[in-house]
Parts: sequence; structure tokens; C-alpha cells
Amino acid sequence: MYAVEKKFEIEMKLKREMTNIQELKAAAKRSSSLANDVCNVLGACEQRLQQLETAVLPLYGDTARLQQIHHNMERTVTALDHVINFYMVSRELADLIQAGPLTGSTESLNIYLEALDKLSEAQNYFNKNNPTSVELENINQLYNAGVLKLENAFEELLSRNTRPLSPTSLMDMIALEEDSSVDSVSVSGGNSTSSTALETMRAAAAWLSAAGRPPAGPLVAIRGPAALNSLIAFKDYLRSRSMAASPLTRTKNILHRTDSTQRRTSKIQKVLEKRAINIMMKASQTLEQSTGLAIGPRRSISDAYSEECSEALDEREAEAAGTLAAALCRVARREQRHALGLVPLPRLPALLAAVLKDCLALLASEVERVCARSRKAAARCAAGAAACWALAARLQRLQPELARALAPAPPAPYAALLAACTHHCVRSLEEWAEGVRGDGAAGAVDGTVHQLAAAALAYCHALAAHMHVIGAALANEASYARAAAALTAPDRSALLLALYMRKVLAQLNLSLRNKSEQYPDALKAIFLLNNTLYLLQGLQRSGLLDILVLAEPECEANYRDMIQDYKNAYLQSWNKLLSHLVLDEPLPAKLRDKDRQMLKDKFSAFNREWEETTRAQRSYSVPDAELREALKRDNKQAILPPYTSLYERALAAPFSKNPDKYLKYTPLQIGAQLDGYFDEAA
Repeated sequence: MYAVEKKFEIEMKLKREMTNIQELKAAAKRSSSLANDVCNVLGACEQRLQQLETAVLPLYGDTARLQQIHHNMERTVTALDHVINFYMVSRELADLIQAGPLTGSTESLNIYLEALDKLSEAQNYFNKNNPTSVELENINQLYNAGVLKLENAFEELLSRNTRPLSPTSLMDMIALEEDSSVDSVSVSGGNSTSSTALETMRAAAAWLSAAGRPPAGPLVAIRGPAALNSLIAFKDYLRSRSMAASPLTRTKNILHRTDSTQRRTSKIQKVLEKRAINIMMKASQTLEQSTGLAIGPRRSISDAYSEECSEALDEREAEAAGTLAAALCRVARREQRHALGLVPLPRLPALLAAVLKDCLALLASEVERVCARSRKAAARCAAGAAACWALAARLQRLQPELARALAPAPPAPYAALLAACTHHCVRSLEEWAEGVRGDGAAGAVDGTVHQLAAAALAYCHALAAHMHVIGAALANEASYARAAAALTAPDRSALLLALYMRKVLAQLNLSLRNKSEQYPDALKAIFLLNNTLYLLQGLQRSGLLDILVLAEPECEANYRDMIQDYKNAYLQSWNKLLSHLVLDEPLPAKLRDKDRQMLKDKFSAFNREWEETTRAQRSYSVPDAELREALKRDNKQAILPPYTSLYERALAAPFSKNPDKYLKYTPLQIGAQLDGYFDEAA
């Protein structure tokens, strides 16, 4: 039963599968029929596309050829228009070029420059394609005329906007030197060129430079004299101020001033001059007494006044030369600003050098003149000899500023000027030392401080103000470099200055010793004592001693030893007088005729020697009050004890019927007269 059911189930499955197979065969047949239909359709489409391509491709080729022909025609028309413009440009621009450029604004100038550019393009075309064309000659003539008119317009515009700086403007610019940088300095009248004119000139100069014709010539020809005139006017301005500030000029103005209604007579002027001289002499003497500085031999007031004016003139001229250098820096900076954009940058150094050449030559001549005066003053050991160092210091301070002002031009001329100034300054040092050695001025009759000692102290003090500049200059001198190498000091510049000061003071001591030979022994010692003490006190008071010890550590002790030696030498001058107070043999209780005669001879010789010595030493000068009192005290200690002893013994022993003839001075009188020493000239 189970088997029959199984067989039936199998037969049913077989029947279903057979039915499915038939359906699949029918579907496959339908699919094959559809595929054949699609292939037939696609084949027909492909055939039609081939036919279309065969028909369209020739049309595409024809269209491309037509487009190329159209493009060529357009290029040809454009080229023809361009070439026609070259042939027409001379006629179109002739009126504009002949009229010249309008420099009122940059826009109007650009129209002219564009016209020149068109002419330049036409030149290039004809030179390349048709150099024998008649049109090229016309264009060349018109172009050259246009460039010439542009150059003339540039030169005219430059001349119209170039004016020398006024001295007051330059002075104001220099006054701002310490407070403002060069870039921030803005002074009324400092810039004579308006911004519009400057832009117009730069546009014209840029075109000319691009055309190979940079306007360097007009710039040098116009800006150079303007810069030079600025400095010349400034120099004259400084000179007029210097003359107005001169003591001699002020005195002349006072003494020769005219009244609005009547002129002062020559007699009144002479009275006023005499009165002024007397007042100045009294003031000088009062100053000497109060300060203890009785300087030099007694000169006339006119000589002293002339020396004061000469010294002041040297200092003012050095200051004026330094101020002129500062003005040159300002002028150079102004020219640098003005030249930027007017010439190509590579040409700027040569242009600035040419524009400022005469200015640097003017400054060099002024520096040379100041240095020459300083060297002459140094040879005379005058006070104005240090003025050149003040000038050198200022020139050195201004060198970086001028280098920036001349950039990118090298500051070689200024460096040479500074080197020449430094050379003169170093030579002036040696000439001053030689002047000390060869000074022939005699000492004062009263033995006061010699003018050479005062001048040496003032000179060293003036040099100390420029110690670092002097140190750098002396470091290049072989002798000073060797001497400095053997010593150690924290400040090399101070050491080098100390070496020079040691040299000067050594020469001064030798010269003072030679001058002291004109005096008798007592006054010789006073003279040397006055000068040595004056030098020591001056070195201490001015702080120069702190510098000098770097080269001579024992200098203060040496000066004090010299002072003590001169004191001893002065006290030894009393030996002849004191010899009259020493008895050849003790006095007996009862005087003999020989003893009486000996006392008479002793007192007669003492009185005679004392009176001569008193007359002489009353005129001696000891300006320093402390030294004066010390010498009086030492004199009393040396003279009064032996004189008092002999006086009392002679007074107790009747050795003469007329003792007043021999005992003319009591010890009190001797002491009082000693107190009067050095007072008349003190």
C-alpha cells in the first residue's frame, strides 16, 4: 500500500516537471525570437549611422576651414589696423608733442608720456620691418623733439622747485637732532618741493630712465649749487652770530655806539675806554686775590683781552665747523630723499656724491682752517689748541648719521675728512708738548704762577672732555701703543690720555726749572713752589689726578715731595742772614773791645741783609693763602729764635754808646715784618 502511494507521488512529480520543461522550452523560443528582432533593429540603426557619418564628415571639414579663414581675416584686419596706426601716429601726435608736456599734474604728464610711448613703438616697428621708410625719419624727429621737450620741462620743474635751505631752517633742524630722528624732523621751509611737483618729476624721471636718458645731469647742475648755497649761507649766518657774540665786538659796539641826536666825541670814548680798562684790571686783581690764581707775568690788559678773544674765537670757529657738519648731514638727507625715484637706484650713489661734492669740499676747507688755527695755538701753548678735538669729536658723532644720509653712497670723502682732522689733532698734541719745551716767556718778577702752568692745566682739562676720541687716535700711534701695552688699566682711552698728560707735565716741569734760573735762590724756590702747588691743586680739583695715576701711580707723592723740597730750598735762602746771628765764640761776662766790635758787625750786617731781603720778599707773590701762611710760620720759626736770643744778650750787655743804631728791630718788629711778606703781590 505504501509502495503504491510512493509510486503515485513520483509520477505526479514527473508530470509536473515535464510540464515545467515544456514551459521553459516555450519561453526559450520566445526569447530567441525577441533577440533576433533586436539584432535586426540594431543592425538597421548601425547601417543608418554609417550613412549619416558619411554624409556629415565632409561638412565638418568645410566648417573648420571656414572658421580658420575667418580667424585669419580677423588677425589680418587687426594687424592692418596696428600697422596703419604706426603710419598715422606722427600726424596724430604732432600737435601734442610740439606743444610740450604739461607738468601741472601727473595725469596731464602721463598723456604726454603715453604719446612718447606710441612714438617709441612706431620706431621699433619701422626699425625692424622697414628701416628705409620715410615715415621712420618723421617719427624719429618727432620722438627726439618730444624727449628734448620732456627733459627741458623736467629741468624747468626741478629749477622751479629747488631753493636753498634758509639758515634758520637748518638751525631748527639741527636743534631737533637730539630729540628726533632724521626721518621725523619736520621744519617749516625744510622742503621746498610740493608733493604734486615731486610726483610729476618722478614720473618724468622714471620715463627718461627707462628710455636710457636718466636726468642725472640736471640734478647735479641744479641741486648741487642749491645745496652748496645752503651751506654757504649757513656758514655766513654762523659767522655773523659768532661776530655778534665776540667780546671784542660787544666792547666796540658799546664804546662806539652813536646817539640818535649827536655822536659821542673821541674824548668821551677815550675816557670810557680808560675807565673800562681800570675796572677790568681791578676785577682781575680781586679775582686773583680771592682764588689764589695770580696767573703769569703781569701783562697789559690789551694783551690779556686779545688772548681771551683769540681763545673764544678758536672755540667758536670749531663749534661753527661742527655745526656746519651737522647742517651737511641735514642737507645730505634732504638730497637723498629728493633723489629717490628720480634716478635708478644703482645710479643714486654717484648722483649723491656729485651733488654733495662741493659741500664736502666746503666742510673740508672749514675743518682744515680750524685745525690749522688749533695747531698754531698749540705751537704757542695757547688755550684754543683743544678746539680741534671738540670738532673731531662732533665729526665722529655725526659720521653714522651722514653714512645713513648718503646711503647707498659710501661716505668715503667724509671718512677722509675725519681722518685728516684726527691727524691734525694728534699733531697738535705733539706741537703743544714741543711748545711747552721751547716756551721762551720769562716768569713774573714776583715769582707767581707762570701762565704756561695755567695753560697746561687748562689744556689737559679740555682734553679730558674728549678722552675717548683722543684715546682712539693715540692708540694708532706706535709710541703710545707700546707704552700702553706695558701698563694695565680698565679704561684704555684714559690710560693713553694719562700717558700724554705725563709727557706734557714732565716737559712743563723741565721748562719751569729752566725759567726759574732767572731768579735769585729765594725767589727761584718761591716760583717753583707756587707752580708745583698750583699744578697739584689743579689736578686734584679738576679730577685729572685720577687719570694721571693710571700712567704715574706715584704722581701725587712726587708732587708733594717736590713741594717739600722747594720749601726747604726757600728756607735755606735764609742761611746767609742767619749766619749773622751766630757768634764766632761765646761772649764773656765782661765784654772786650773785640766782643763789642763783633756784636756791632753782626747787627750791622744783619740789619743791612734784613732790609734788603725784606724789600725783595715783600714783592714776592704766593697766591695760595694756606701756603702763604705756612711760609710765614716757617720763616718765624727759622729767624725769630736765634734773633731773639742774640738780641736779648746784646740788650743785656752794653756794647755800644748808641745801641739803637745796631738794635734797630725788636723781635716783635721782625715778626711783624715777616707777617707782611708776600702781601703786596698776594
